[in-house]
Amino acid sequence: MFKREERLKELFLHEVTAALRCVNGLNSTAGILTITGVDLTNEAKDLAVYYSVIGTPEQKERCARILTAAIWDIRQILKKRLRLRIIPNLVFKFDGTPEYAAHIEDLFKKIKSEEKPDDNPRP
Repeated sequence: MFKREERLKELFLHEVTAALRCVNGLNSTAGILTITGVDLTNEAKDLAVYYSVIGTPEQKERCARILTAAIWDIRQILKKRLRLRIIPNLVFKFDGTPEYAAHIEDLFKKIKSEEKPDDNPRP
């Protein structure tokens, strides 16, 4: 991976996170939003922003609608703050990894609670 691309990814992660603080409706009833990462594609012309939401399915859906509606506003904020020739097109993608990890953790806890202690411990 190129150094410039890594720096751009870090920059976009920071700036998109800062821009999302200004989006109306995200902080009230849309659950807890976490930006989990970014990925530059197509020679830095497209930016995929991965996010996860802690909350009900309705809150997750509401958050997705708010993020999609705010893409233009976020791009305008990036244009004002960054001195880049090309501001990439934004795409928000749901990242289910935190939920999947929590599910796996619950399975491990369930397995551990179902295990019976042996009368004859192994040396």
